[in-house]
Amino acid sequence: MNKKIEEIHLINLSHTDFGYTDLPSSAWDYLVKNISLAMDYCEETKNYPFEAQFKWTVESIWVLEQFLNQASTDDILRFDQLVSDGLIEVTAMPGNMSCLVGAYEWENELDRLSFIYEKYKPCVAIQNDVNGIPLGMIGSLQKRNVKYMVTGSNPYSGDIPVPASSVFWWKNNENQRILFYLGEGYAEAYDYFHEKEWRRGPVPNRYDLWFNPPTGNEIFSSDKKDVLASFDILKSKLEKLIRQGYLYSVMQMSFSNQWFIDNDLPCRQLSEFIKAWNELELQPKLVFSTPAHFFEKVSGEISPQLKTIHGEWCDWWADGIAASPSEVAILQAAKRRNVDIGNAIKLMDASTPSLTKQITELNHDLTFASEHTWGAYDSVARPYGERTKGNHGQKFDYFYRADENSKRIKAEIIRNSESYKPFSRTRTIEVLNPGLKTRSGWAEISAQGLRFKANGAMDINTGQFYPFEETLASEWGTLEGSSLTPQDIPNDVWPFRPAQYRFHIENLHPGQKRKFELVQIDKPSVRRVHQSQFFDLVTEPKTGAIKNVIYKPLNKSLFDENSGYLPGQLVLERPHGDYSRNAIAERKLEQENLKETVPEVVEKLNLDSKYAIRFKTVQKERFAKRIEQQWDFFDHIPRIEITTTIWMKENLDPIAGYFAFPFDIKSPKAFYHSLGALVQVGTDQMPNTCGEYNTIQNGVSYQGVDISLAISTPDSPLGIFDSIVRGKKRTTFIPQTGHFYNIAFQNYWITNFSVLYPTKLVIRHIIECDAPGTNVLPTANNEFWTYPANEKLNQSN
Repeated sequence: MNKKIEEIHLINLSHTDFGYTDLPSSAWDYLVKNISLAMDYCEETKNYPFEAQFKWTVESIWVLEQFLNQASTDDILRFDQLVSDGLIEVTAMPGNMSCLVGAYEWENELDRLSFIYEKYKPCVAIQNDVNGIPLGMIGSLQKRNVKYMVTGSNPYSGDIPVPASSVFWWKNNENQRILFYLGEGYAEAYDYFHEKEWRRGPVPNRYDLWFNPPTGNEIFSSDKKDVLASFDILKSKLEKLIRQGYLYSVMQMSFSNQWFIDNDLPCRQLSEFIKAWNELELQPKLVFSTPAHFFEKVSGEISPQLKTIHGEWCDWWADGIAASPSEVAILQAAKRRNVDIGNAIKLMDASTPSLTKQITELNHDLTFASEHTWGAYDSVARPYGERTKGNHGQKFDYFYRADENSKRIKAEIIRNSESYKPFSRTRTIEVLNPGLKTRSGWAEISAQGLRFKANGAMDINTGQFYPFEETLASEWGTLEGSSLTPQDIPNDVWPFRPAQYRFHIENLHPGQKRKFELVQIDKPSVRRVHQSQFFDLVTEPKTGAIKNVIYKPLNKSLFDENSGYLPGQLVLERPHGDYSRNAIAERKLEQENLKETVPEVVEKLNLDSKYAIRFKTVQKERFAKRIEQQWDFFDHIPRIEITTTIWMKENLDPIAGYFAFPFDIKSPKAFYHSLGALVQVGTDQMPNTCGEYNTIQNGVSYQGVDISLAISTPDSPLGIFDSIVRGKKRTTFIPQTGHFYNIAFQNYWITNFSVLYPTKLVIRHIIECDAPGTNVLPTANNEFWTYPANEKLNQSN
């Protein structure tokens, strides 16, 4: 039998959006000032009954860190005392994180914040607004003595694993668990005591003088008649909650003020309202509280049979990040580079205080870039408004800064190593695998920095010659002896010329270095690859597009020809009809409201390569000025690399793009990593959250009874399994096929994710195969560090 709810713990916080309501720079200022204002309110009400004394919950450690950096010694002492008195609680999350965050930078950032964990000892983590939590969060939080989690999820475009409000154990694959309170939303307390929203308009700027925060008795009125009216509203809502199965005598409701709701002020009126309510001896009793105090109370009522839910809460909001595909690709590259930097410092003995500081800042920027706020609330409505462009500019500063600084750190490590020698004084280069796994990939050198003729690299140890391939780029100006190749490519203004020379190296072991001399051989004896020992190709007779690939060691077709899609095909999806944006907002994206198209192949080229069979197609579709897709089938390793370059137009109308990879696998099991945790699709995902918009980071592994394979998605970390779905809200989901769809871009979000701006988008996919029963992992990183070097051979070569 359900218990009667005897106490309601009201939690006042400011939901942290670094942007959205205003520019991020302004939001930082407002959020920090909120802490000072909350401290004043705590002191103003110190003589109230404890249940009515003002209390404040710090949702974001990053905001607290900023406050501590700016506050006076006296204010820090005030803050610490209020924490000690139980009037302010520090919670454990730096911010509200998307599942895009990577394990490496996340752990390093939390280590940097260890001074806050050690001083304030937060035991509760709050994840508000985001529809999803990565599975690896459990182990990471437990490592820092966090026992509880609260979420006020936003169910837009997704669902929740159990009805709100609920308490359950959240468990990972290692049987670690956290006590979880799933609330209705971070502003839900207002709705339990009021019949209608007080705020006017969507989200005003704080400087807009025609809008103001509620004051006096405008909300949470302490007048007796208003308190009794709120009691009637609460009573009916609690009855419904109890009928739905709420079991506890105490419940929690969080509240964010009614001016902005996000980034909003503390609500001083709550103290007066609670004091008046309790003086009238209304039931349930109201307690101005913090999350830890709530968990102390509710933990005493937890049954040994409390429901345990296992798996990842898949982030269905993740599709929003696909509205910024170029920036996400840059972020992913910086994350890979960051991991290599950590390994390379040890390999090259390059640790210095200067590098340590730079790397600490890099880890912070990479983590912050995966925080859930991606733009102004009105980005779609006003794609070129000041708030829209300002939010994107300030948010993406973290992406570009991380990319730039990771390259600078990499260069500093190399320049300070014993191996490095200025390129103007050497013909020798060194290639390093800075990773923890064996790699095969391209070694690249600057074509423009080369001061002598060279058409290949000679391995100094073995004498093997590796001929160059050149890659072209649009470049300003001309250089003596350069071979310009003018091409009418949209968005590339200057003619193309060689930008880099590259050659392919296979199976370079972790930490291994190889030295090469750059040489010019007049008639090198090098065969071109016309056939792969691993793959046979099946092409369409009419267009020459790839129809299927045969993996020769198993005589196995890789793709399902009955899927309706070609391998690697770009599928465009558009809501159609009048008011298609409204159809999205009203969640009416049924199949009859969606139209699919695929680009037309207008040209097919067979290209020469010394390392792979290479095909390129030129395609056209009205969303882009030009599309090129290149396939490389390597000779000596079972790998296919696909590179798609899209010169995208501005797309204001809703559009989504997916790359189709309909793998033909019997009894497939699909896996990806989430914040370091291995997730089996369907099996390791929470109910009601499965099956669409998975943040897959670097890619997906498939295990079947007839083949094992992996597809790497280094530039586009989102995917869908089995079929392209939208808003189906499947209760459970186990993939029945090996069909996989990589989300390339999408601008379906109705508020703060932008239109698709013109950009040159390069998206790569890597497919690797092996026998069934083997563990084929996505190629998280196949990049080498290549640099000019002295002629001395390393002892390890």
